[in-house]
Amino acid sequence: MKKIVFLISVLWMLPLMVSAHTTVSNSTPQEGQVINEELSSMKVEFAGEIEKQSTLNLKKNETEIPLDSVTVNEKEIIGTVTTPLTNGNYVLTWKIAAKDGHAMTGDIPFTVEIPETKKTPTETEDTEVTENEATEEVTENSGEDVVEEPQNNETSSNEDSNSSTFATVSVIVLIVLLIGGIWVIFRKKR
Repeated sequence: MKKIVFLISVLWMLPLMVSAHTTVSNSTPQEGQVINEELSSMKVEFAGEIEKQSTLNLKKNETEIPLDSVTVNEKEIIGTVTTPLTNGNYVLTWKIAAKDGHAMTGDIPFTVEIPETKKTPTETEDTEVTENEATEEVTENSGEDVVEEPQNNETSSNEDSNSSTFATVSVIVLIVLLIGGIWVIFRKKR
């Protein structure tokens, strides 16, 4: 009887141990969000505590943008830039170590689309001349058309799918072991 109670206790504790890994509970900006105001701070909040060595990286069109500071609190990681982000597609990549030691990573793609403000006629003319000169220089220097491709984020969903599959398989294996253990115990009593 003591063995049965022990086996049942182990089975109840295993799902708790398997699900000890943390998940993203909230982020600023959120995945796929279109930001239409200045953004100089990004935050990712987790359901559980994270280790201090966790990191954040920011990329715009495959070019890394250096973060001025990255702060790790108990359940969140915050990155800041001194200059607000310009219009374009970005990917915020987080890498954390949960308190249980499990390393995790994920991407949060988002877009910045700040509407242009109306300018006085003088400012508009000056800006147009400067923009035309800059466009001509870029066209001459690049020699190629730049095509932006949307980025797919399958990392987070793959991690969730893998961890739920692992938990399901673990529970099935434990149930089989429990049934086998009970069968062995009752067979010895005969």
